[in-house]
Amino acid sequence: KFSTSHDLLWVETMLSSVVSFLKFSPDLLLAVPDALTRLTALLEKVFPLISSGGRFEREGNDPVGSARLSSTRSSVMEAYSWLPPGSFPLSADRIFSFAAAQIQDLSADDVLCSILDGLVSREDKLLEAHSIERAVGPGQVGGSVTLDNNISIRSSDIVHHNEREAVLHLLAWRKKFRMRFHDDILSLYLREGDENSIPTPLHEVGTWRVPLNPTGTSKVRLLDSSIHVFAATFGLQDGHTQSDALKMLENLYLLTQTEKSNRFNVSTSLISESQGKVKPQEEDVPASNVIATVLACLQALPLHESTYDTLIDRGPPWMERATSLLLRLLPSPSGIIRRGAAEGLSLLATLGVSEDAHTLQSTILHSLDEVMKGSNVMANPKNHVETLAFAKAGTLLALACIQRAAKRMKKNEEERAIARSVSRESDKNEIDRTPVMIMMTRVLPSLATQNPEGDSLLARTYALHSFGVLISNSISTDTLLTPDQVQIIWKAAEAVESSFLGAWSAVVSDTCRGREREKFASGPAFLAVILRLMTTLLPWLRELKSLDRWLASRFSCITSTILEYSSNHPVILFEGSVFFERLSAHRDLITPNSCSVVTTHNLSATATPFLISVLQPPYPNVVADSELDFSNCQGPIDAQRSAILCMKEMCASSKSPDDTFTFGVGKALFSFLHDRIGRRRFQHFSDFRSLALSRAVVNFFEDCQMLESEVISLIQAILSSEIMGRDENEKSFVIIQWLLFSRCLASGDGAKTLNDVDSDCSVPGLIERTRYIARLCASDALQYSNPPRWQLRCVSANVASVAMMMLLSMDDGTDGGGFLFNSKSAQSRCTAMLRKENKEYGVELHSQPIFHLEELVTTACSTSTSTSNHSELPSVQISGLRLLISLFRAFGSQLDATINDGTSVLEQYSSQIISAVKHALNSESLLNESVPGTAFHRLFSTGCEALFVMISEKLISDPIAMRRLLQPVLLGATETPSVPFPTGDENESALWMSSSHITDDSRSYPLFRLSKLCFLSKVSMLIALGEIHIEQSKLSIVASELEKEETGRAIHCAAAAIDGFLLQDSQQSQSNNTISRPGLTYKNTTDLDGSVQEALIENWPMLSASAISSIIKAIKAGDSESEETKSLQVWLSKLTPLMVTGLRNSLSSLHLGDKKPSSEHSSSQTAALCVYAVRLLVRDNECVAEGLCPNELGDVANIVTESVIFRVLGSKRSLSQDDEILVQQSCGLIAQLCKECYAIGVDAAILTRSVVTPLVTLQEKREMEPNHGIIISSCIRSSQSLLQSHPEEGRAELEKALVQLVLTLLIDEPEEEIKAACLSLLQACCQETTLSHEEWGQIANYSATHALWDAWAVLCLSLPSGYGIKCSIDAIKTQLQDLQSGPRHAAALVALRSALHSAIAEDSSVLSYVLQSVGFEILQLLRAHGVRVLSGPGFDENRVTVCAESVKVNLMAFQYLISASKEEDKSVSFISALFEILVESISFNGLPNHPSGKKGADETIGRMCAQVFVHVVRTAPMLFKSTMVAISPESRAVLESAVRADMSGYAAPKRVTKKKISLKGFVR
Repeated sequence: KFSTSHDLLWVETMLSSVVSFLKFSPDLLLAVPDALTRLTALLEKVFPLISSGGRFEREGNDPVGSARLSSTRSSVMEAYSWLPPGSFPLSADRIFSFAAAQIQDLSADDVLCSILDGLVSREDKLLEAHSIERAVGPGQVGGSVTLDNNISIRSSDIVHHNEREAVLHLLAWRKKFRMRFHDDILSLYLREGDENSIPTPLHEVGTWRVPLNPTGTSKVRLLDSSIHVFAATFGLQDGHTQSDALKMLENLYLLTQTEKSNRFNVSTSLISESQGKVKPQEEDVPASNVIATVLACLQALPLHESTYDTLIDRGPPWMERATSLLLRLLPSPSGIIRRGAAEGLSLLATLGVSEDAHTLQSTILHSLDEVMKGSNVMANPKNHVETLAFAKAGTLLALACIQRAAKRMKKNEEERAIARSVSRESDKNEIDRTPVMIMMTRVLPSLATQNPEGDSLLARTYALHSFGVLISNSISTDTLLTPDQVQIIWKAAEAVESSFLGAWSAVVSDTCRGREREKFASGPAFLAVILRLMTTLLPWLRELKSLDRWLASRFSCITSTILEYSSNHPVILFEGSVFFERLSAHRDLITPNSCSVVTTHNLSATATPFLISVLQPPYPNVVADSELDFSNCQGPIDAQRSAILCMKEMCASSKSPDDTFTFGVGKALFSFLHDRIGRRRFQHFSDFRSLALSRAVVNFFEDCQMLESEVISLIQAILSSEIMGRDENEKSFVIIQWLLFSRCLASGDGAKTLNDVDSDCSVPGLIERTRYIARLCASDALQYSNPPRWQLRCVSANVASVAMMMLLSMDDGTDGGGFLFNSKSAQSRCTAMLRKENKEYGVELHSQPIFHLEELVTTACSTSTSTSNHSELPSVQISGLRLLISLFRAFGSQLDATINDGTSVLEQYSSQIISAVKHALNSESLLNESVPGTAFHRLFSTGCEALFVMISEKLISDPIAMRRLLQPVLLGATETPSVPFPTGDENESALWMSSSHITDDSRSYPLFRLSKLCFLSKVSMLIALGEIHIEQSKLSIVASELEKEETGRAIHCAAAAIDGFLLQDSQQSQSNNTISRPGLTYKNTTDLDGSVQEALIENWPMLSASAISSIIKAIKAGDSESEETKSLQVWLSKLTPLMVTGLRNSLSSLHLGDKKPSSEHSSSQTAALCVYAVRLLVRDNECVAEGLCPNELGDVANIVTESVIFRVLGSKRSLSQDDEILVQQSCGLIAQLCKECYAIGVDAAILTRSVVTPLVTLQEKREMEPNHGIIISSCIRSSQSLLQSHPEEGRAELEKALVQLVLTLLIDEPEEEIKAACLSLLQACCQETTLSHEEWGQIANYSATHALWDAWAVLCLSLPSGYGIKCSIDAIKTQLQDLQSGPRHAAALVALRSALHSAIAEDSSVLSYVLQSVGFEILQLLRAHGVRVLSGPGFDENRVTVCAESVKVNLMAFQYLISASKEEDKSVSFISALFEILVESISFNGLPNHPSGKKGADETIGRMCAQVFVHVVRTAPMLFKSTMVAISPESRAVLESAVRADMSGYAAPKRVTKKKISLKGFVR
């Protein structure tokens, strides 16, 4: 048996575990059977031990035992506080009595509760603001760094280490107050509803409230928990017990007040060192405890929805006592007590009294009138004026609290009615619960005086605040103002201006004598209240424009003036941020005012100096710069966070470049972030571990990590907004400025002066000046810490990568030749800038990114491998890799201009780049040497992405380096075993992506294998889609590595794809609720880190497409009857519906033409992958056991046609790279379906519509955009497939329509791809035709008439020999007779010569027919082009072609004559005529090495003619001799010289040189 102290120790530990269970795992009360019953029974057994007369009561005599006993009692009270209401009915009375006794005893021992600040409204906290010089209590200076800490140290209780350890594990992590889309700063700061989150449905009974976190002092903790339990059980007592409880509290207060007045003397008022802490003058322990108890009881009472029309007088007796007690406490000198009393009176005035009885409310309002007049105030005549001011202030606040409580109650009733689906009676419940106008009338007299000296400044402050609360809780912002409401808003605006002007008066009059402390101390609260009231009035100022249109501008001036003379008080700074944030939503209210000294029409210019001053790092100074330099009183996180949130809202609401923040603001934010990171305070950390700090200094709005994340998002928002609405020059300058500045921060490269800058007006000088300006800007943030902190390096590298991607989006339309990344274009642009006169550095004169490539790559690589004290920094390394990836995308396609051998400009940095990427890919091995965490997994994933970009951008030139980089990302046979699809529990563990090491982070470890699968899938799809263009040697390396363990990898890719698809589907269907479910690659979704889930969801289309491709390949290569093939077919059947569903979903959210970064996953990419997978399934349908049914394929064809093909044809926007791939795959799918339509049973009508509709649309519009070519060519090829498989019925009509379409398209001179498709279709129509020869002859004639010679050639080849030529000979003759078009001659002759060449092989008589018809025209064209009778554009370019084709036709005629003709005379006549023309051409053009010297001569034509002579000589010498006799002597001479020249090889003629005479050898 242990001693009592030991038992108490174990009981305390056990009860702490019970409280932890109820606090952190309340859902187990429902999940575990009898958990609530067993806990209740346990507490009932322990309660007698710690109550009065129990076994542990003796421990209270020892200091350590007393603290432990108090801690144990606190745990019991806290356990009952966390239990659902009504779960302990048998113990409720005992607990209530015990709590009441503890409140009495501890109050008598001068123990002050700490929960009062958490019970009152945070909206009124600004009323307790004091000036920095007059602050006496915690929280009065709004969290100023040093001053508030000093006050907290002097006014806090000491915590023993046993007490601290008892509550350490009971402290809940601070709630993250993240901004919601509808939140502003003030609503986020004042959000109180989120505090009372209901843990289980059992706690929804009544008005259960979440207990506050326990404080460190055991006595205070016991008092807080006793008050909470007392309030929770107060409503369960009868009326008599409730009245006695209120009487006890009243006596407690009165007794202590009497004792205080009796024992007061000089010695007790002096401060001694033995007191332990210094109490402020206003602190009243009994009053604070009493007001906290009463307020907690009122808040815990249930809401009475109706009194059933029963008139009540003044409520139960305890309400009368509570009212009397609160009215007595209302004139307290303590601000927190006044706030508590006002809050309690407001609850009494609205709680339990419905619309049919307002007696108690009227009584309270009447009593407040008496208190305001000072009738019921019992005060010392010496401080009667001060007490009257307190009474008046408390009364004014109570009026505002009544209206606020009424609105809150009305809102609660409406929410409950909606939850219960009950319609509320509008005729009764719409009536105001409170007399708003009467209360406003009672507040207005305190605002009517023009000089606040005539009244108390404290009362004036409370009056302004109360008037604002009354307005905000009685007038809706959603409806127009009534005339009465307009007058109220106008009165409030007048009160603001009169109070502001009156605040500048000094304390000089006799009425202010004795109130100097009040005026100086209440100044910050007064100014803060003015700012809050102006913020409240902003939504209604638009309706006051008719009365005063400059009101908002004056408000802005007033705010600027207040902030300038606020001495940087945190409360005023916070309210200023709130005002400017609200004003940014009403920018149209601000108009330029010539009478205003302060600039008001530009909100950013007005607010920026103030916001930057708030964010100025409070660096300590040895000597103050000025009298206003209170650097030790600056730096509260709530003021800084409010400034950041204000800037975010202003940045988001800016509509023009003039309203945005500049680069200077971004520099200040980086400096602030650098300082803020160094002052980070983690949750549960305190500078004063041995002190119990007041809850007044605990601010949930002060979240260091949230502040840092908000600063980071603000920096990126400023960068995005600064380029909004600017031209190309301004955008490039701004982004380059941010890029180089961020690079300097990431590398720690700073400069103090510009003395070393080269000032010459050259491109190198401009580059050097740009570099030094960036270093100078970075020196502001680096002057106190260099090298920079790792967090700043991480943020800077991320900003640099964002800036680089922005530049890349600007350069998208230049095909890599823009001035940003191309060295030649950048050199030219900078040279042009330098030529301009009187241009300073800026938009018109700046450097380009290509000139800073070396420093960018060096910074990215060094950041990618950064360490600190030999420890890896994976977060910084990830950001460095992101920057490196952006450099790959920007400069990967740029060539090195200094080498000109096709080498990339990044090749010179390949060693650094490969080392950086290799380091990231080795992070899996680094994990074994470092502390486990998620960062290394994300680092490996980023390294895989970097390697993929390097492969896609062809940045790896060394095959050995390629193989070395691929090794870490390959999967072995043990990692990817071939597993059949699991139908139960078997084979599941083989697919799980889990670690075998216990120390690894199991939630993020799957990212290693998943990243490998995604990388290999991306590379395989890159090759399959034809997007990779690298050398064959490196491509073979990649392909050989991909073929290793391809089947096993495909199965694991399929499992991951299925899990990713199901995760995406569950997130979309349950957007607000997280559902835990098992998967193929994990046990439960809770076992996965967020990064793993994001990777699965993002990459499932890629994984699925790659798996389908590999599985089909394995099925085709294997035995169809083997078990492995059947297993693979099962996997394929599971993937098929995923791809169809994914295709539908992605096409439903498709936005073609949207420009997105290439790194961002888009709907177009998902749809393209799904379409590619469906193409594979259609192409190899015989390998799929359970493939797509014909109806599904028809639906897929319809949705692809409607969502992709038709939308592209109807849009004129340019397509992104992903959109182009989607269009290609969609066209390929339609073509594949048309080819296999009858084999797979797809309705041909659906495919015909998909194919013919775009062609008909094009035929009607006769207009084609650049991105329509691939669709039209694919439709033409698809129509050819449909025609070939079309049944006989209706084939003739389809054939005629297609032929007409082809001819129409060819007339418009389409692209080569469309032209080739048209000719192929025309040939297919001719080969298996239903048309007659006469109809094809007409088509041939039409083609020749319209100069469609390619189509005419196809027709001539398909028709009987010579038939097409004969049918179109007249059209050919017409084309050859037209001497106005040189290109027409060339095309006609080429087509005619080609057709004749094919025709005479079967029927040589065709040549005779052609010569008889167009022989003269051919000779005419030969002479006209040979001697350049026809010249000019269109003729000179085609001279050689026309002459060559004419000569070829005449040579064919010559061959025909010598073989078929018996009469030599006819042959001589033809040859002599031909020779005359050829001689004339030789005379004009000359021969090689024998030029004629005539203008336009072409020796090629002369040589061609000479070759004809030689050919005739060698083929028919006798005919040649006869022809020589027939031609003229002049022609004969030219002909002979031409033959000799051709036979001699056109040797240059020898020049005859004269023999030189030697004078030395001369002899007489």
